[in-house]
Amino acid sequence: MTISLIALRNFRAVAECGSISGAMRSVQASQATITESIQRLEAHLGALLFRRHARGMALTHAGHEFLRHCDRILGAVASAEAALQTRPDALHGDLVIGATSLLTGYYLPALLERYRRAFPRVNIRVTEDAGHFIEHQLLNGEIDVALTILSDLESPQAFHHSLLVRSPWCLWLSPGHRYAERPNISLRELGDESIVMLHNDDARNLSSERWREVGIRPRITVKTRSIEATRSLVATGFGICVLPELLFRSWSLEGERLVSIPIAEAIAPLEVGLAWRKGARVTTVVEGFVSTAQEHSAAPTIANH
Repeated sequence: MTISLIALRNFRAVAECGSISGAMRSVQASQATITESIQRLEAHLGALLFRRHARGMALTHAGHEFLRHCDRILGAVASAEAALQTRPDALHGDLVIGATSLLTGYYLPALLERYRRAFPRVNIRVTEDAGHFIEHQLLNGEIDVALTILSDLESPQAFHHSLLVRSPWCLWLSPGHRYAERPNISLRELGDESIVMLHNDDARNLSSERWREVGIRPRITVKTRSIEATRSLVATGFGICVLPELLFRSWSLEGERLVSIPIAEAIAPLEVGLAWRKGARVTTVVEGFVSTAQEHSAAPTIANH
C-alpha cells in the first residue's frame, strides 16, 4: 500500500477531533471511508495508532509519533501548493504604472516586455504625465508605482523608492562637428555653440541645472518638446545638445547619424527609479514589478527614505 495524502488528512482529522464523527465534518467524508482509511493505514504501518473508547478515539504512543511526521508532510505539501499558486505565470491582478514622458519611450517598453513575459495574467495600465502630476497621483492612490526621475520628486520623504539607473550626461552632436572626435568635452567650451534645448516638463529644468552647475549661460537657438526633433536638429548640424546617455540613439528618424561624447565635469547623473507611496498596501503584483525592474536594471540599488 502507498500512503496517500487523503489517508494522512483523515488520520490527522481523527487525531485532532478525537472521534470519527468529528473527523467526518472536518474532511467531508463518510464514517465508513474514514474508518477504512485508518484501518488500512494501521495495517500498512503495523502499529496501532488509536485506542478506541466510549467517548471516541485517543492517540497511542505510535499515533503521537506518526502525527508529528504527518504534520510535517502535510505542511510541506501545503507550502508547495502555495508556492505554485503564487508562481509568476499564475499571478493575476491589476497594475497601474505612472511614467514620465522621457522614460515612457526610452526605458519603459523593454521593462514592460520583461514583466509581461514573467506575469502574463496581470492587467497593466500605463499613465504618462509630467513628474509632479505623477507624484500627486501616487499620493492620491490613483497609480500603484511610478517610473520617474528620483531627483525630481517634490516630496521624496513620502515614498519608498528603488534606484534603477544612473545615467551620465553627454554631448550630442553630428559626426561632422569639430568636437566629434574628442574623448570628452567640458561644458565651459560650449558657450558659443548653438544649443538645441529639449524643453519638455521633465528635461527642461534638468538640462538647465547642468549648465548652471558650471556657471555657463548657453546660447539656445531652438527649444522643442520633441526628443525626435532634438535628435534630427542635432544630426543635421543645426546645433548641439546636452542630454542623458539613457536617451541617446545613434540615428535620427531621417537616417542621419549622431555621436555622443562624455561631459568632462563631474555633474550629477540622471537617477531613474521606481517610487511607491509609504503606507500604501504593496500587492504581490507591485512586488513583482519592482523585482522585475531591479533585475532589468544593470545595477539595482534599493533605498527607503
